[in-house]
Amino acid sequence: MECRIKVWGTREGTISPLIYGHFIEHLGRCIYGGVFDEDAPCADARGFRKDVIEAMKQIKCPILRWPGGNFASAYHWEDGVGPKEKRPALLNYVWGGVETNRFGTDEFIEYCREIGAEPYITVSLGTGTLDEALHWLEYCNLDTPTKYAAMRKAFGHSEPYKVKYWGVGNEVYGHWQVGHCNASEYAEKLRQYAMFMKALDPSIKIIAVGADNPEWDIQVLKHAGRFIDFISIHQYHGSDEYYDTVAAAYYVEERLRLLENLIKGLGFGHVKIAFDEWNVWYRVSAEEEAEKNGVVFLEEPYNLKDALFAAGVFLVLHRMSDIVGMANLAQMVNALGMLKTSKDTLILTPIYHVFDLFVNHTGRVVLGLDVNTEYYAIKAKSFVGGRQHFELSRVPYFDASATYDPGRNLLCLAMVNYYKEKSVDVEVDLSDFGIGEKATCFELGAEDPFVMNDFENPERIKPMEKTVELPGENLVFRMVPHSLCVLEIPLLRPLD
Repeated sequence: MECRIKVWGTREGTISPLIYGHFIEHLGRCIYGGVFDEDAPCADARGFRKDVIEAMKQIKCPILRWPGGNFASAYHWEDGVGPKEKRPALLNYVWGGVETNRFGTDEFIEYCREIGAEPYITVSLGTGTLDEALHWLEYCNLDTPTKYAAMRKAFGHSEPYKVKYWGVGNEVYGHWQVGHCNASEYAEKLRQYAMFMKALDPSIKIIAVGADNPEWDIQVLKHAGRFIDFISIHQYHGSDEYYDTVAAAYYVEERLRLLENLIKGLGFGHVKIAFDEWNVWYRVSAEEEAEKNGVVFLEEPYNLKDALFAAGVFLVLHRMSDIVGMANLAQMVNALGMLKTSKDTLILTPIYHVFDLFVNHTGRVVLGLDVNTEYYAIKAKSFVGGRQHFELSRVPYFDASATYDPGRNLLCLAMVNYYKEKSVDVEVDLSDFGIGEKATCFELGAEDPFVMNDFENPERIKPMEKTVELPGENLVFRMVPHSLCVLEIPLLRPLD
């Protein structure tokens, strides 16, 4: 099979680094046992797992969302500050188990600073109040002679944290959420929270709850659009069927385009999309885990086909760089995690390796690109237990993005061959550029798309690096089935 690419020497947009963000929640072993494990041999003096820190630094995590998710809707931030021995242990009635509160606001900020991430805090619209949200903002960001700024200083943190990103609620459209309400109720709460929080600190950015439902999103935008900076959308996909999983990236694109059209159609050009929960999730059930043992862990295993879905999502986000300003994989460690830990070991899933390739081997300037490939139509099931279905008329067997890295003067091609069983010869036209004689290729693949890494075989799937000879400005590049390749191509002169 053949595919053709034409890369144009035109700058089409700039990719926000925030699209490579992550998310941690007080769910299962995400925080306790993942991020923070005081008893682990690999923990530092603060209780942070050093192996997880190292992995996150490798992929330059740009933004980290916390404390949820569903957990945020019943969280009271004052339970998690001050001396740890004085913090209350409480029932985590959202996900089960006991919340020790040993990881709270100060630990979260310190963790973000350690890995180089911007903190993104979600305030409660469930059991929380506007006063509580304003107090939390004061604690984090103000340097005033007032109660909560003074409380932060008394706990040993003299300088304000300057948290820029604040989410107002989480999935409050859902019956499963503490604080569930309808669109008009939420829109009015959002307006008040955003207005008064920005009055306290005009530098912050507010993320509104979007529902992937036009009726909800229109009402929220009309009532509170001028007070917000982002509106969110959440998407979870996956299936035992190979093509159901990889095709879901293009259903994601369809939903993002719909939200983009609503935002622009209503005249809120300043509002960006925060794709702040997304991942593969279908093998484990929160309901079944809660019924079985009263605690939800959601330790979803990930294989190569799941990683190709993630790669497809990044190709979509590159195309939509003008409207998608943030994205957060849900989640970072263990609970739906791209990292998996035991007491003394860490494994990197194939999804982690996709982050590594896109973060470290693609650029931030989007270049013009034409892709010629074959397409297929699909009726697929996705999401937990196959409860969500989608139908698409044009799903590509091959897709790509072209970006430019001005710091290294590299043209970067990220390409995915979705064919389950066929190699493709990709004809690449680079006649708009003067290129070097050799490129570096990073390939993520395996003989079987259902292969995964585990504690017995932690490196079964990992990127392979090789040098590729460039015969000229037109080349043919062979990709094996179900694989991701990133090419770094040196240019002879900087792009105008």
